[in-house]
Amino acid sequence: MLAAAPAIDPTAAARCAAAGGDPGHTYPTFSLALAALDQPHWSALTPVGPLRRFRLVEPDDETALTASRLRIDERVLHFLVGVPYLDVRLHGLLTPVRPPGKLPGPHERCAAELAHGWTATGLTGPPHTELTGADRRTRWDIAAAAAHRAGLGLYAAHREDLPTEPAERERLARLWQREAILIPAALLVEGGEPGRERPQAPNGTEAFLASLAVPLVVSGDEPPSAGTSDRSRLTVPPLGPEEQLAIWAAALDGAPGIAEGELRALAAQFSLPGHVIRSAAATARRAAEDGGDNGADISPLAWHAGLVEARMSLDELGRRVEPRADWEDLVLEERQRATLREIVAHVRRRGTVYQEWGFESVLRRGLGVTALFAGGSGTGKTLAAEVVAGRLGVDLFVIDLSQVVSKYIGETEKNLRRVFDAAERGGALLLFDEADALFGKRSEIKDSHDRYANLEVSYLLMRMEAYRGLAVLTTNMKKALDPAFMRRIRFVVDFPFPGVPERAEIWRRVIPEQTPSRGLDPERLAQLTVAGGSIRNIALSGAFLAADEGCPVEMRHLLAAARTEYLKLERSLTPSEVGGWI
Repeated sequence: MLAAAPAIDPTAAARCAAAGGDPGHTYPTFSLALAALDQPHWSALTPVGPLRRFRLVEPDDETALTASRLRIDERVLHFLVGVPYLDVRLHGLLTPVRPPGKLPGPHERCAAELAHGWTATGLTGPPHTELTGADRRTRWDIAAAAAHRAGLGLYAAHREDLPTEPAERERLARLWQREAILIPAALLVEGGEPGRERPQAPNGTEAFLASLAVPLVVSGDEPPSAGTSDRSRLTVPPLGPEEQLAIWAAALDGAPGIAEGELRALAAQFSLPGHVIRSAAATARRAAEDGGDNGADISPLAWHAGLVEARMSLDELGRRVEPRADWEDLVLEERQRATLREIVAHVRRRGTVYQEWGFESVLRRGLGVTALFAGGSGTGKTLAAEVVAGRLGVDLFVIDLSQVVSKYIGETEKNLRRVFDAAERGGALLLFDEADALFGKRSEIKDSHDRYANLEVSYLLMRMEAYRGLAVLTTNMKKALDPAFMRRIRFVVDFPFPGVPERAEIWRRVIPEQTPSRGLDPERLAQLTVAGGSIRNIALSGAFLAADEGCPVEMRHLLAAARTEYLKLERSLTPSEVGGWI
């Protein structure tokens, strides 16, 4: 208060000069404070004392300590006169996090537990907590709700933005502790993303966090390694189908054309955080308004919005294929078609069977739908997966194994976890093409490479057991798969090499109706002993040859294209295959 007086009261300067007996000292000093204030003690002058440690007052460095002028920190002065704000030195480093609206029940209970850890009496250590699980926005919402419960604000910082130099970290720790008391507020530190965190001195960040004696929450996708800190730990519980259904219902309340069955279909298909569900619902409402269909059924718009939100986390992990094929594009026997329709039914009706009929409480694991499509190259496995995805109204994501499999120990498992976690949001059918490269048999351990390769397969077995979505594995070497995978696969669809009638039907469908043609004979073309993929290549190449000549597609163009395709396959055309073509 003595240091603040000259900034508030114009007469304070003269009073300081009179009290100190020196007309030149029209400002407060430590010597004046020691002489004029009750019960003074020299420890108040030290850099580790509260006055200077928390930068409440700062002496000039030009003169002796007791005679130096005392300056009050501007932030503290404004606080004393009733104008609080976040210290400008923290702008750009800290972000305010506002409390959300009503949280789902499990997240509300998590926020209550976090708030209790900050405010409970008899704490044996600093009020620090680690918060893991869910996505970042959900964790921040829970932390903000907890801070609001505890009568605090919340500010967030990213771990990689914290200072690297020890002296800078110490200054930041002192500055934030002062702000946490003045505002008052809690601090959330978000863990760095893989590859983003800057190199720091060993345990540098942990030393900074441990030095804070104010409410702190460390947020991250994964908990730190055991033993790195003494902070209590909280894991955000996942939202069950009923909680998701409640959020969809509240977000779409009053929207036209939404029945309970459609809401349950949305909740069963998509496993999205609450804020993403609300965003998808708002997007659907805007789309309905922009299209002038306020009275139309909003259900398809909500489904599409959920699909767009769910696909965001998968775009970096695979190649997205927007399904366009349908049942009429498949040339398969009825036995295989029936199995594919059964796969669609299992996915589409899982909400009814698992939740409404209670199978989830009995089975607990293995609730996902996993199918194996086995057959030679070009027999229609990927096309069948596209048809299934199209019937379900979801995207088809082809997982690029080159982006998943890593030579570094443990990286393959991390990449696979990202794939499965993203897929469980429900917006995609996962297609593992050439799955035998990833799901192969475990081998006898002869060296460390075999041991870690077997660990990858074992992790896959465990993850497939817990997976709740739809995954399709394709292979042309069915026997190469680990037997343990076969036990966990719900459907196996064999794609046989097409016979002459099937090949003729494929030829009829592969050339579009608007393509000019002359003298094409599907029965003769079916003499070529190639699968559907090669038939497509031959038809396309023949069309280009005809277009280059400026004439309709004829048998001779397809013959030339067939020769090129057979060279690629390292085979030779036989007279029985091309007899009577020209």
